Amino acid sequence: MLRLFQTVLIATLLFASLGLAQTDQGAAATPPAQQQAQLTVGPTAFVGIQGRSTSLGVISSLDVNLGYQFTPHVSADIGLPIFYVRSPYALVTTHDWETNTLLGDPYLDARYTRTFSGVDFMSVVTLAVPAKTPARVFTTGRFGVDWFNHLSSAKPLKGITPFINFGAASKTVDRYIMPRPYSLSRPYESQGFMGDVEGGLSYRIRRFYNVGASVYAMLPGGHQKVFSKIITPGSSVVGDGNYNRVWDKAFETIGSSDIARDNGYSAWVEVTRFKNVNMQFGVTHSVRYRFDSATIAFTFDATTGLRELTGTTGR
Repeated sequence: MLRLFQTVLIATLLFASLGLAQTDQGAAATPPAQQQAQLTVGPTAFVGIQGRSTSLGVISSLDVNLGYQFTPHVSADIGLPIFYVRSPYALVTTHDWETNTLLGDPYLDARYTRTFSGVDFMSVVTLAVPAKTPARVFTTGRFGVDWFNHLSSAKPLKGITPFINFGAASKTVDRYIMPRPYSLSRPYESQGFMGDVEGGLSYRIRRFYNVGASVYAMLPGGHQKVFSKIITPGSSVVGDGNYNRVWDKAFETIGSSDIARDNGYSAWVEVTRFKNVNMQFGVTHSVRYRFDSATIAFTFDATTGLRELTGTTGR
């Protein structure tokens, strides 16, 4: 996993460095999710690295994403995430922690971005395909469809940008477009209808640096299955499941919508100081689970390098 991480990271930085390695001092950097809306027609490439650290373990992921920008407003992507999990629930008694590398569900997404009457709008539809491979995988074993929407003020008011995000899905699907601290590398996945909403503010403290805060709620409906990322299937080494944390006491839990419900608040710092690189550092508190976590997300925009190498500079 470490070698793979290093290889992808080096390749991505090389792509980003082709003619664009230095920060553009003439204009403020733009987060990758917004940059893509400004691209000309042509291929795109991103690498996302996400991680969540908690008292119950560390969940991180590496996502390689290739796509195509059809118009300034419409694009599509295909990606493959790989999860790296460090958990205290080891099956080997001579170790206190166990580390696993898990292949996630490959996904396809299509997105639409536009500005209407002073409001930036983005809508993303993602199809997650169950991974079928002899290697260890992390999957609920079902197809998943997720619809994510973002609305924000196109022009900040005294540096403040209010926003609202909302969506609906047939199961929890990891989102790599505009990653949110509360959903980054969550320690579980659920199968069943899931709605979610987030509202908050972002404040530009200085050029290339933003801080933000939000409240969120995950609103499941109907029958739910919850799958833990920190407990090995079939393992008797589990946690206590306190504070509604069903994903801490069993690999799979079946029940009503309450087992997948969550709400809380987040805060973060976003850094766009380096061109083609977006960094986000956040903290989240789950009120329902009484659970704190620290998150980190890096997005490397390799689009320019890919177009230079392939001779497809866009039009």
